[in-house]
Amino acid sequence: MVDRSDAELLVAASAGSAESFSAFFRRHVEPITKYSVRRCANPDDVADLVGETFLVALQAAHRYRPETDTALPWLFGIARRLLAKQRRKYVGNRRLEVKVSNAFPAFTQSEEDSVASAIDAARQAPVLEEALSRLTRSEREVLELVAYDGLSPSEAAVTLDITPNAARLRLSRARKTVRNHLDSTTVVGSTAEEARYAL
Repeated sequence: MVDRSDAELLVAASAGSAESFSAFFRRHVEPITKYSVRRCANPDDVADLVGETFLVALQAAHRYRPETDTALPWLFGIARRLLAKQRRKYVGNRRLEVKVSNAFPAFTQSEEDSVASAIDAARQAPVLEEALSRLTRSEREVLELVAYDGLSPSEAAVTLDITPNAARLRLSRARKTVRNHLDSTTVVGSTAEEARYAL
């Protein structure tokens, strides 16, 4: 069987196909989870954000208009808007309490392991976090979308609703700032050079 495109899966999912939504979910759950791990202050909120992102995607599937060959930038945009909504609604350390529909399948053991590994890696990156803290919010967003989430600068531009030129400029500035910081920092058990290429 030929893999169906994201657009085809979403059309079928909006018509009620649980199988199509399950295929769409499994195709994109790992990158959306990694995106969420890096952006949620509380690791317990990761599953909520992932679940709500896919719930919103299912509810909005009929409105999806492919701008690239993958729906990943669209999903990142949904997650980004949900995070912004969360931050506006829950100032400080309040936890996001979201009831997630059972419309999508449960994580498999390998997906749970992947989520746990991603959470552990996020907790063990203080030097990189210090370097990233030197970036403006807009520079950090584009760098994370390209370096961590594997998007091209043009796809990151779609996610952030900016021009591709603006995305490339922000990415260039961000990389320069991070490189300069990592060049002056030694990571325990590693070299600054190895840390640089983690991006």
